[in-house]
Amino acid sequence: MSTPRREPAGRSRLVLLAGVGILVLYLAGAAVSGRASILARRPLLDGLAPPTPYRWVKPPRELAAGNKPPASTRFTVELTANGSRLGAFSTSDGQINLVLSEGAVPARSGQTGVQVTVDPVDPATLGPVPAGLVGAGNAYRVQASYRPSGRRVETLAGQSSVALVYPLLTTAVADAGGHQVLSSADGRTWEPQQSTDTPGSHQVSARLARTGYLQVGVAPSAGGSGSDPRNRILLLASGVAVLVVVTALALRFRESRAAPRGGGGRRRR
Repeated sequence: MSTPRREPAGRSRLVLLAGVGILVLYLAGAAVSGRASILARRPLLDGLAPPTPYRWVKPPRELAAGNKPPASTRFTVELTANGSRLGAFSTSDGQINLVLSEGAVPARSGQTGVQVTVDPVDPATLGPVPAGLVGAGNAYRVQASYRPSGRRVETLAGQSSVALVYPLLTTAVADAGGHQVLSSADGRTWEPQQSTDTPGSHQVSARLARTGYLQVGVAPSAGGSGSDPRNRILLLASGVAVLVVVTALALRFRESRAAPRGGGGRRRR
């Protein structure tokens, strides 16, 4: 009667150590993947797929070769006796999305529609963002006018909203979930809007109360790229995980060297 084969103790240790290494790395990623509040953290696997390359008006030098120009858009919303109809629109590259609520633009005698244009702008040609923030990505100019008169629309009623996609920055940020929509009537002075940031899809949204200029702002890390404590935690944990895996491989190698080599059955006399 055959005895069930038992796994070698060395192999069990190998599996255990590899599992510990993976667990350490996972927990480190979970620790830095969300904001300070545990309730605000998102799933660790959210957004692991690489994002679509951001399209810059004026890209950083290292990204210039592969950059594609960002898209503009133009659309017309029907105007009724109760004002403009509900509409949702975006540029073809998906970097800015607008939702105009029902009645966002009031009715006007003799007018049949509202034309909206969205154009990307180099933020370097505009005023600086508020102190304590850095810009992330392009600025956009949103304009609206009645048709057929061409009279400009400057305010939007209801719960109209905008969502902006932002790029990953080389500058370390204080909070990966702290991006804000900045709004400006003239492109010179900016006002941060109450925003909802979704780091997994690199997108931030806010209420849109007027036409004008928009861009994304975020607070940089106080001490530069090396000072973010979450980066240090992840770096340390990654080092521990690598050490555990290397130790497991070393044990496996030693076990394979110590094991007797196969070589046939018993020798005959």
